[in-house]
Amino acid sequence: MLGIDEFAFRKGATYGTVLIDVETRQPIDLLPDRTADTVISWLADHPEIEVIRRDRSSTFSQAAARAAPKAI
Repeated sequence: MLGIDEFAFRKGATYGTVLIDVETRQPIDLLPDRTADTVISWLADHPEIEVIRRDRSSTFSQAAARAAPKAI
């Protein structure tokens, strides 16, 4: 299970995406921005992801739908 959320490298200036292993609550990776293309690229390299937990961000929703359409 993968958790996706944004975070601030520098509040109000630079944001990234944090990917969390939901079961262990440990960070898996930090992405340099919060764009759908970056998340899509990461998900494409990790086809084993079956469950994605995210906030209501349309960016992360679009990325999950495009890169991991079978994920719940």
